[in-house]
Amino acid sequence: MTNIAVLNYGPRLDYPAMFPELTDNLQVFSQNELKNTEELGRYEYVPDSDAVPYAELMIRRLHRERPFTHIITDNEYDLERAARIREDLGLIGQSAVSARSFRDKAVMKEVAGRAVPTARWARLATIVDLTDFLADAGYPVVVKPVSQGGSRDIAVLRSDEDLLAFSRRRWREDLMVEEFVEGPMYHVDAVLGDGYRFVASSRYLRSCLGVFSGRNNGSVQLRPESGTARRLEEFLDRTLSAFETPAVSAYHLEVFHTPDDGLVLCEIASRVGGDRIPWITRATYGVDLHTAVLRQSCGLPVPPPPTEPPAEVHGSVSILPQGRPVRVPGAPPFPWVRHYEVNEDLEPGAVTLHSASHLCFVVVSGADTAQVEERLLEAEAWVMANLDE
Repeated sequence: MTNIAVLNYGPRLDYPAMFPELTDNLQVFSQNELKNTEELGRYEYVPDSDAVPYAELMIRRLHRERPFTHIITDNEYDLERAARIREDLGLIGQSAVSARSFRDKAVMKEVAGRAVPTARWARLATIVDLTDFLADAGYPVVVKPVSQGGSRDIAVLRSDEDLLAFSRRRWREDLMVEEFVEGPMYHVDAVLGDGYRFVASSRYLRSCLGVFSGRNNGSVQLRPESGTARRLEEFLDRTLSAFETPAVSAYHLEVFHTPDDGLVLCEIASRVGGDRIPWITRATYGVDLHTAVLRQSCGLPVPPPPTEPPAEVHGSVSILPQGRPVRVPGAPPFPWVRHYEVNEDLEPGAVTLHSASHLCFVVVSGADTAQVEERLLEAEAWVMANLDE
């Protein structure tokens, strides 16, 4: 009999809606307090669940009473733990080796580099490793933890002054450095399974690192029939050819488009993309990325992905916390605004902590990438002009 352990991160995932035929066979351990949990077989809210071992201990204990058939997660930080539990319990799904190759950015670059171009990089044990890399590669460089996400704890060093400032920060034992790559960044979001293939490509409105200098973040979808989208999809396939991949998985790939028209891997993760990516994907294609990957991971059917180009594409922009109390306006008064949402949980005076931080966000639609970008910038300008202290 089906018995599914769920390590949850997304605060809005509705598991009864995703698994209507198996709701009472879901045992959910959640990082966030979820709604609509009454019909679940088990539900526990576990604060900081991905940083404490309680959920893993309980899953192993519960397995002795009623064996689990599947272990699933939507949380990037739980991928390795979920894989380890599966292997120990003899369950199907992503292996520990595969999970680590997508989670550890240094291992990721080593593996992916067999198939596609990557920036030059090195692990950092001490500050001397960093200065040696700089002596060879020069500025600018990016220093980041190997297993973080959302642009957290990243530093861009452009000069000796930046290096000195970085040297005053608490040293971490999980750092790597890589060359800074010029050019816009694209992201490819996919769900791949047996007989199922969905791939969508977008371009970030601005660099994800720009949030730390006060620039709002977002992305605009490409039309799937465009040459750039097809080129990015081929790059995804080449990248994955170097990895051990599970039978079913979501992927979030980030790619630099260099000034000489090259494509260079930034990162790839075996999970659904964050921020507004699931929202705009659902709006354009009618595909819920989480539902598509999690149901297939449990051997359950999902509707086939669309085969015809969409009537319109979408984009989103997230307005950053301003570092001071502000009053957020209502929705921008434009007919092509498809969704507008204010972050009611944000504390007054909050500052940006990662690339998904937001005061509010706007989703717009358009016929193509250029029109979506034009409308996003107009909506962004309206919101920024109407923020009141």
